[in-house]
Amino acid sequence: MKKNGFILFVGIFIFAACSKGKIFEQRQEFPNYTWNRLKPLIFEIPINDIKSEYNVHFTCRHITQYPYDDLKTNLTIYSPEGEERTTVHTFKVKDAEGKFLGEGAGDLWDLKLLVKENMSFNKAGTYKFQIDNLMDYYDVVGLMDFGVIVEKVSPKKEKD
Repeated sequence: MKKNGFILFVGIFIFAACSKGKIFEQRQEFPNYTWNRLKPLIFEIPINDIKSEYNVHFTCRHITQYPYDDLKTNLTIYSPEGEERTTVHTFKVKDAEGKFLGEGAGDLWDLKLLVKENMSFNKAGTYKFQIDNLMDYYDVVGLMDFGVIVEKVSPKKEKD
């Protein structure tokens, strides 16, 4: 009986250690593998610990038929009080020789892009992340889904 309890404890510890930093992960799928330029993606992210810093990543899954070298996006973060911050981000999808970047399996490719490093949140609450398609085309084809990952990285550093 003691052996089973120990194994359970170790299993819980390993699981907690592996998922320790990630506080949010969500993807939104595109109908017909197409992201319409006029349809922004909205993610609502609860932030409870304002004493920590966070890394924010975008994720993108596309098929081999994605025709462009990159994917341009706009990130607007709305605080619980309605303040907003906007930044532009570009995914490099292909290298200079036209080969896909990221991890591939068959016709599927996964990319992950760090967009905010050691980011601080001033107030606890729900933050709205709006991601806009900034490509020059009305419909961007070849995209399966797009997502956001938020990871807690460390407590905020004290200012001198």
